[in-house]
Amino acid sequence: MADLPPPERSFPPQSTPRWPWIMGGLLGGFFLLAAGLGLGWYLFYRPIVNVAVQLPAPPALPAPAGPDAAQVKALEEQIEKQKLANKQIEDQIATLKDRLRADVCTAKDPAGKAPPAATPAPAGQKT
Repeated sequence: MADLPPPERSFPPQSTPRWPWIMGGLLGGFFLLAAGLGLGWYLFYRPIVNVAVQLPAPPALPAPAGPDAAQVKALEEQIEKQKLANKQIEDQIATLKDRLRADVCTAKDPAGKAPPAATPAPAGQKT
């Protein structure tokens, strides 16, 4: 028996420690939870709050100090032109009203008191 090597001792199998798995699971779960909450806030909560709670509109810009002199002059010229055109139209209306009041024809004077000014007939028409 001296020839035989000494018998090896057989040790019971050592169990691997479980704490790294527990710590990894807890840490991984925490990171997953944090990532889910961050994405949920970024994708859902932030847009809802931004729409629901809006800042008031900025105040309107103040009106300019005064009108532009060139614009005022152009408007006054337009007003004068329009007054002149209105005066011409009023004169035409007054002339037409006078013609309506005048007697066109009576039993004594079938041609009328004052015949209107004769205007030449256009060429090709009978008078």
